[in-house]
Amino acid sequence: MLSAGACLDPYIPPLIKAPNGILVVDGFLVGNDSSFIKLSRTASLDAAGTGGPERDAFVEIESETGETYAMPGNTNGMYVAPALNLDPSVAYRIHIRTSDTFEYLSDFVPLKESPLLDSVTWKEEKEHDEIQFNIYAHDPLNKTQYYFWTFDETWKYVSTSTSVYYYENGDILPRKLATELYECWKTNKPANYYVTSTSALTEDLVYDFPFFSIPQSSRKLYFGYSILVNQYALTPEAYTYWSITKKNSESLGGLFDPLPSQPQGNIHCITDPLSAVIGYFMASTVTRKRAFFTRQEINGPSTGPYSETGYEWCDDEGYIIPLDEISEWSLQGNLIGDRYYDLITQELIGYTVAPQECVDCRYYGGVTKRPDYWRD
Repeated sequence: MLSAGACLDPYIPPLIKAPNGILVVDGFLVGNDSSFIKLSRTASLDAAGTGGPERDAFVEIESETGETYAMPGNTNGMYVAPALNLDPSVAYRIHIRTSDTFEYLSDFVPLKESPLLDSVTWKEEKEHDEIQFNIYAHDPLNKTQYYFWTFDETWKYVSTSTSVYYYENGDILPRKLATELYECWKTNKPANYYVTSTSALTEDLVYDFPFFSIPQSSRKLYFGYSILVNQYALTPEAYTYWSITKKNSESLGGLFDPLPSQPQGNIHCITDPLSAVIGYFMASTVTRKRAFFTRQEINGPSTGPYSETGYEWCDDEGYIIPLDEISEWSLQGNLIGDRYYDLITQELIGYTVAPQECVDCRYYGGVTKRPDYWRD
């Protein structure tokens, strides 16, 4: 037995040994809005410091009738085209040439038209202590049958304290309302996507589809919460690809889970046909619907408090800088809060200050401009 064991060589799965730098194409053509294509490279599981965005590539959309539409890129590997005047009766493909002169083409795909998204509803699920969002949609022409959804989420948050004044050219000046830094709204674009098919139904109807849920304890819900759902139409082939990809990504790897399968993309390397590429190019118009609620409209968490704010380490009152010590150097990395008076004489003797990350809500990625649809 010992001698037999000594003859065994360790098995390294092919995925781990796969070469670095497989091109990943993430995104698709949107027929009635801006289109975004993100290019990146894979990294092997046994390698560090590899992968990342694919910069300096040439990306364009080509129609089967010969028109081309450029997609300029940025340093993050994101390539963008504005809303294009596209012919819905014509098929389109993506053409990519990377900085190493390798060229990639997708198959031509039809420009699908998304029907109206009827509604996005929400309800409180007490059993799971969460908010559940559901989708209703239908196509009266019975042409869609394969649906794809993504969403953007927006929530309000506030900093620890307010910055009433600011320092400029030796002067301490009061902030105007438009420059206050206390309230922020942050929008996030999760990588989650959802697919479903009505092809087995007698009617092209999506009814009460469980779309997305968020725990009641999420700090995102503390003031109010909104999601904007984006709906696209798929071809049967695209639906198969995204369904398999989603199942693979959500599998927990349990003993009785089905083995993952390799989804077949429609993008090919024409420079080297044996060179792998990951992704599926599709084209669709987009329809949208927003759901929104305030904290007053929900019961809140029943099993515990809201999650932490991220400001727990901040001192609400900050510290004091005397009048004669306030300078650009002494305020470095800090913002002025409010005036500070002597408790006995009521004479102005300084200003409260606090670290920027505790006072300026923009530090955590939000913006101070209130969305038009927001209500308190």
